[in-house]
Amino acid sequence: MKVRVKVPPSPFRLLKERYFGEETRNPWVARNALTSLSARLPADVVPIVSQAVHSLIEYQDPDYALLYIERIERYIGPRGPLLPTLGELASLLSQRMQFADPIRIAQLKLTEIGGASAKPDRNSSIQVERFRWDEIIQMLPSVAAAKAQNVFARLRLARLSNRTVTLRFRGTGYFSLLRLRGLTALRISRPFSQRFKAERTWVERWLHMVDRTLVKQPAAAAEVVKTAMLVRGHGDQYQHSLSKWNVIIDSLVKPTCDDTLPLQNLSDAVRDARQAAMEEAGNSRLLHVIEHIRAEARRGSGADTGSGFGS
Repeated sequence: MKVRVKVPPSPFRLLKERYFGEETRNPWVARNALTSLSARLPADVVPIVSQAVHSLIEYQDPDYALLYIERIERYIGPRGPLLPTLGELASLLSQRMQFADPIRIAQLKLTEIGGASAKPDRNSSIQVERFRWDEIIQMLPSVAAAKAQNVFARLRLARLSNRTVTLRFRGTGYFSLLRLRGLTALRISRPFSQRFKAERTWVERWLHMVDRTLVKQPAAAAEVVKTAMLVRGHGDQYQHSLSKWNVIIDSLVKPTCDDTLPLQNLSDAVRDARQAAMEEAGNSRLLHVIEHIRAEARRGSGADTGSGFGS
């Protein structure tokens, strides 16, 4: 009887996988993990997770898809899903892991005009997007991005980093198509960027707050999952939506889980705050709603009705 011995990958293969992307990796590893996970998922969640895995391989690489699978597995217990709205979490998690940086816009545009075999087409549309300078800087590795930000600060140009820059994505000519392909190829550098690390931290915090809510007030977990709907887009839209999300988490969810805010119905509170955040571009209505919720919670418990959010 022959015994198969698993041989570790050679350093050369690891180097190729590290720096040359999906083409030199093994997507079947992620697909096999998906097959194993699918057997434990509810039937209505399987198509959502399957589509997400294939999209994440295209967006980044199989390792990124495996990270998605590992995150979904956290909510699968011995007797089934630990979260009633697992499908919604799976969908929102996929969306947030495919954040909209210039590389992503270039990927989508290149796919639209024909993918790897695309040829210059003067009749193809030009896609115009506005990014902030700090988003462009965050495409750099963390050390380089930090140095660039320090230069802006020393030259007293910090406000300039918040201004927008217009990028045009098109395949109308040879050089514009070449630039589009070059930007798409930068996908291999994305995991080393400051933005990638920031997004990973944000996703983990979101999931952490879902976990804490499942322990503290399980009925509110679905609403905490839905707060990820607020964070979207790029440029000013992204920054404003992220700010709103942080206000809701820091003012309602975290204080309730820390037992510093006596909020008995976290589910309704988060829903009201999320709806207020989606109804306007600014934060004034959201802050007013949160202040009212906190005051009512403290009044109901007989505590001090101070309106400070930093509990």
